[in-house]
Amino acid sequence: MNNPSIQLNSNQLLEALTQFPPEGLKKLIDQLFKKKLYAPLPLEEITRKASRTVKREKLGPETAAEAILWARSQK
Repeated sequence: MNNPSIQLNSNQLLEALTQFPPEGLKKLIDQLFKKKLYAPLPLEEITRKASRTVKREKLGPETAAEAILWARSQK
């Protein structure tokens, strides 16, 4: 028997996800990673976007270094 699927637009999905506690969202995202349904951006694209943001916002090297330390602590 086929499982029925429900189609949601982005606003409906956002409203549904806001009902989850943070731990539930983390488990859901972990499941997506395990099923390889969500693939993180390649490092080159992340670097390009970060460089563009630093230049556009005219952030100093201290701010960029702090952001790098924060990102590395999120592993």
